[in-house]
Amino acid sequence: MNGYQGHILAADLSKDEIHSIPIDENIAKAFVGGSGYASYLLNYLLNPKSDPLGPENMLLFMTGPLTGTLAPCTGRHVVCGKSPITGLWGESHAGGHFGAQMKAAGVDGILITGTSKKPVILQIYNRDAEILDATDLWGMDTEETQKHLKKENKRSQVSCIGQAGENLVKYASIVNDERVAARCGLGAVMGSKKLKAIIVQGDLSTPLGTLDEFNALALSSSKILGEAMSMLRDQGTAMYVDIGMMFNDIPIRYFQDVEFDDIDLINAGAIGDILTGRIACHSCPIGCGRKVSIPDSPLENIAGPEYQTIAAFGTNLLISDLKKIVLMNRLCNQYGMDTISCGSTIALATQLSKIGKANYDLQWDDADRVIELIHHIAQRKGIGDILAEGSLALGKKHDAENMVLHVNGLEIPNHDPRAFSGMATVYVMASRGATHLEGDMYSVDMGADVRELGITSGDRLENHGKGSIAARAQDFRAFFDSVIMCHFAIVPPQKIIDLLNLAIGQSYTLEDLLKIGARSVTMKRIFNLRAGLTPQNEKLPQALLTPQADSVTDDFIPDLDLQLEDYYKYRKWDQLTGRPTKEALHELGLDIN
Repeated sequence: MNGYQGHILAADLSKDEIHSIPIDENIAKAFVGGSGYASYLLNYLLNPKSDPLGPENMLLFMTGPLTGTLAPCTGRHVVCGKSPITGLWGESHAGGHFGAQMKAAGVDGILITGTSKKPVILQIYNRDAEILDATDLWGMDTEETQKHLKKENKRSQVSCIGQAGENLVKYASIVNDERVAARCGLGAVMGSKKLKAIIVQGDLSTPLGTLDEFNALALSSSKILGEAMSMLRDQGTAMYVDIGMMFNDIPIRYFQDVEFDDIDLINAGAIGDILTGRIACHSCPIGCGRKVSIPDSPLENIAGPEYQTIAAFGTNLLISDLKKIVLMNRLCNQYGMDTISCGSTIALATQLSKIGKANYDLQWDDADRVIELIHHIAQRKGIGDILAEGSLALGKKHDAENMVLHVNGLEIPNHDPRAFSGMATVYVMASRGATHLEGDMYSVDMGADVRELGITSGDRLENHGKGSIAARAQDFRAFFDSVIMCHFAIVPPQKIIDLLNLAIGQSYTLEDLLKIGARSVTMKRIFNLRAGLTPQNEKLPQALLTPQADSVTDDFIPDLDLQLEDYYKYRKWDQLTGRPTKEALHELGLDIN
């Protein structure tokens, strides 16, 4: 099959056995790859009622047909399984070079089942795989683990967990280099299976349909993209710090305030003062990652904090010490821990302490205490053991569930639906809980629309029509996550379709693009319904339905009911049951029970 290596390697850690699952051409045609293919496969292999940290849960690492090619921004891979923090569909993406090396090692995906009795690693080289003892690696952080496993061959790529995953922190992440599959706690699933790391290496090429024409289009698209995204290249994702302040789209004191006087101390300009280099993923002409160094400290040429981390540990906690935020980011990367969930959980604990519902000795703007807590959470030490369970568990413990900023247990990322109304639908209808990655309506309403697909920008403080636009945006991003291509690759959709057709020898059209995404969205929905999701879960925290005082949004709040009515109508789903109708399934070619 052009664009594919032709199989998924499956490792059963309980039985210490490895076998192969062939890529099904019909499934690949309908879902392409990535999380789309995973959504179909796991619906049939994984029991949605299984314990997320039990042996029945599975982890599926997937690439797409463009992974490892010259197509722009195709270095990402995705990890899917049942999330321990939500009990629903879990999905987390990471950049870097691990995905490209997976393809070079001769696999399209890696399925992990069962649970080992002792720590192990899975090693794959040119389709040959073996499960090896990793007792000596257990207890190492992600940096130490990667250095150890790369000693013999620097070209290999490693995806691993740190102590947070080993200790089953509910928002533990999976790290390759300093790129992170952060959300949904899939690092804890990896830890529960006693799988310390996966190491991949190979020199196998992936067959492509029309190689010369594909490479010519890929290179010209990369050149145009690099020029168009020069600001992101120059400033990194921290460029959004100032934009977020301008639009009231950045969390300040757990989304309670609108003013942060020291924003210049933690924005892209401040990052520039300590910048030592840029990081680019495979085949990326942008290079949005940052390398930074802190003078008079051992922090040299390490990954700089992204926007989400600056917001989570900076404005959210009223911390303006960039050096300390860099250290917080570093610690989370080493321990293997999601910065969004970690910062949000600490913010909730601080708020509970301030109003007398808890006594955790927490104050706003206390960077040293936050650093201490990051250590304690990863080690499940003292109150860190409580915070390691996540925000929702913390709120329930203190009879303050109504204060928790989450959807289905996953902490709200650092965009405010009171600033961009369409984010209300995105958060509530996202398959993995609150995430900004299943439909970036904030960027759509700032002008990054896709008019040829009906994804049109409008008044950010308007509710009418937002539900259907958000649904289209969700399908669009689900397509990206199936190809897989980074969301920063603002390439005309027709060019992406042309690249895909040249690579795999299909004849997809623009109309197929949204259908491919919609199939993925629908299969994840079916998984969640089987796991116990109901329409009653589709709600925003009350705090995000309360107007911000003295804000530029003029007391606006999203009308979620109106948006959801629009969303359901567009999807042709039954709003009473939350289920896709037979008509909706038939239109997508998913005539399943």
